[in-house]
Amino acid sequence: MKTPLRVFALALLASVLLHLAMLGSGLLPDAVIELPPDQALRKIDVKMQALALDTPAPPAVPTARLLPVGPAVVSAPYPPSARKHKPKHDASAARAKADSVADKSVEQATAQADASQPAAENSKTADASMPVAEHPASKPEKHAKAEEASAPVDSNKDRPAGYLTPASPLHRFPRQAKLGYQTFYNGAMVGSGGLDWQHDGHTYKLEIRFNPVIGGNRRYLSQGQLNQHGLLPDSLQAWVGQEAKESARFDWSAGMLHFGDQADKEVALRSGAQDVFSLAFQLGLKGGQLGTAPLQITTGKKVYEYPMTPSGETDYDTGSGKIRVIVFRAKGEDDITEFWLAPDFSNLPVRISRIDKSKRVELRAVLINVDGTEQWRLPARPMTRNNR
Repeated sequence: MKTPLRVFALALLASVLLHLAMLGSGLLPDAVIELPPDQALRKIDVKMQALALDTPAPPAVPTARLLPVGPAVVSAPYPPSARKHKPKHDASAARAKADSVADKSVEQATAQADASQPAAENSKTADASMPVAEHPASKPEKHAKAEEASAPVDSNKDRPAGYLTPASPLHRFPRQAKLGYQTFYNGAMVGSGGLDWQHDGHTYKLEIRFNPVIGGNRRYLSQGQLNQHGLLPDSLQAWVGQEAKESARFDWSAGMLHFGDQADKEVALRSGAQDVFSLAFQLGLKGGQLGTAPLQITTGKKVYEYPMTPSGETDYDTGSGKIRVIVFRAKGEDDITEFWLAPDFSNLPVRISRIDKSKRVELRAVLINVDGTEQWRLPARPMTRNNR
């Protein structure tokens, strides 16, 4: 009995050593992050459009006043001598002269009408053989058709019923935007959240909030510049409650990116670098066209480099209508960040998710406000009574 037991122990030891050797060599696969089934993507049927920044309007420039239509009346200036001695006009004489001119105009008009009547009757037969000229009443209809043809195509016409769209198309990137979210942890709703975006044409400020029912609130603040290339972040700071956590500082003059819990780590700063939240707005502003080269992105804790290209199209089902979205999926070493951007709503992120091997945290939009106008809000569910 001792021999089989010894053989089994030796075999078990050999197996453990073999697995340890394989793990150390990297031959065993890493744990795969499973994506939820509702995040299956389809082929992109619509191209995201880059949006113009809604920059502040320039100061108004005074323009010339438009004069009434009619013959120009040019009055010759008086010579210096005449200015001192202007003749006095007799009001009664002027009135009599005006009455005389009016009487003559009436007589001339009557004579012209009598002379033109025979000519009009003689021209009836000639008009029948002449091509008919375009009637003035048809011109407005023609112009309306031309304007309709030149108007932008509304892609909502061919879309099935049940999709949510704004009351009027949003073609410009907003100066201000507010999104309200529900916060989910591993698929269960655990609280609320929000996003506030604003810019003045030169700088931007972006704040993201996670407000779980249990645990400390988490807040992120991204700030930076705006130029012809889009967003140029200066800093990202995270807080849990009132305690400052991870941060990132973009030192563009020195070409260094500082990050970490104490901002004590640094790497060379690459052109086009973004923090994980400014990235969503850079994608929205540029219509998702950031190139195929790897992009430097920081969460404040870590720095990644990977290309940001659209992964596919899907529908954000709110439970009270669907919003068409383009999904951008960034895969890091051990996590995935997703932005669901809505082309119909200024390319704003209606869903943001962070997934790693142990958890899945999401923000799902329930409110979209663009430049002070509420574009959509998830209707409140009716309360049900338990009648017993």
